[in-house]
Amino acid sequence: MGFLSKLLDMPSFNGATNALLVELALLEFTESQRTHLKGRVIELYRTHRASTESAEVTLVELNQTPRFFQLNLVALAMKDLGLKPPLKKEKLKHIRDPFDPTHADGRALNAVARRLKWQHGIEIWIREEPISFDSW
Repeated sequence: MGFLSKLLDMPSFNGATNALLVELALLEFTESQRTHLKGRVIELYRTHRASTESAEVTLVELNQTPRFFQLNLVALAMKDLGLKPPLKKEKLKHIRDPFDPTHADGRALNAVARRLKWQHGIEIWIREEPISFDSW
């Protein structure tokens, strides 16, 4: 495996890629897809946080989670449900822990954003505010 391949398979690049692809995909989900994704995201949140709280309490906690980590949870849910990102030839990356802070590397995020702009001609940035899964 070459240097570039190793670089692009780093957790920070995988998390950044997922977050940016999901940010773009959020605009295209149907109501039915959002409903299925919301249920799966809640399950994944409970699994990764070892939460035994009710769905309502989990939803409150999830809504307060920083957006970057929410996007990586949605990426895991998308993979589980067989949903693909909207850009052709792009795939969601494997990540073990969507809450791993190494995924939120700003340099990796900028590098992936530049790559997506160069390859697909589209600018994608992570919004500031957390996703409100209540409205899904």
